[in-house]
Amino acid sequence: MNSKNMAKQARADRNDLNSAMVVGALIIGWLIFNSIRSIVELFATAGSVTVTTRIPAQEITAAIGAGALATTELATLVVADVNAVSVVSLVVAIVLRALCLITVAALGVIVCRRLIRGILFDRVNTGLTFAMSMGLLAAGLLGTWFENMGLNGVFAALGGEFDEQRWLLFTDGVPLFVAAIAVGVMAIIVRRGSALQRDTEGLV
Repeated sequence: MNSKNMAKQARADRNDLNSAMVVGALIIGWLIFNSIRSIVELFATAGSVTVTTRIPAQEITAAIGAGALATTELATLVVADVNAVSVVSLVVAIVLRALCLITVAALGVIVCRRLIRGILFDRVNTGLTFAMSMGLLAAGLLGTWFENMGLNGVFAALGGEFDEQRWLLFTDGVPLFVAAIAVGVMAIIVRRGSALQRDTEGLV
């Protein structure tokens, strides 16, 4: 590859990384907004909590035209007299998931800045990508765990149990688990590249 093509490729890479940083900043802004909106909606009705969750499959008449027979497994519930621990758990689930994802996005922006500076294979990038992987995993596991605790209290206040839907709730975190694995593989690649780079420098 001649110098002209190399310079062109470098500009393209720099533009891509700058675009990724802008997207990362927008994602952070959206996560902050969405978490605040979710908390506001949770307490939209005085004396009650409002949650959208899975419910046992049941037939309803959908308000479409003259009405249509439908089956739903998702509903927005407005429930009073939910115990304080469950309410706190619902808030923690929202905040914790948002914080984990905001951290991941911020670390991604930092990695992009380091790549623009020409830093690819080093221990810092290895640590940053590993932390991103753990952040995604935590968002999927811890957020869902606290949400499950909160929904247990919501269903108990209604005289029911949140059992059959519990495992389906964890399946909602599958995309985050897959993303955590993908970023984890990137961390392994960066770590291996860093080790090879150190070995090569040692031979010079």
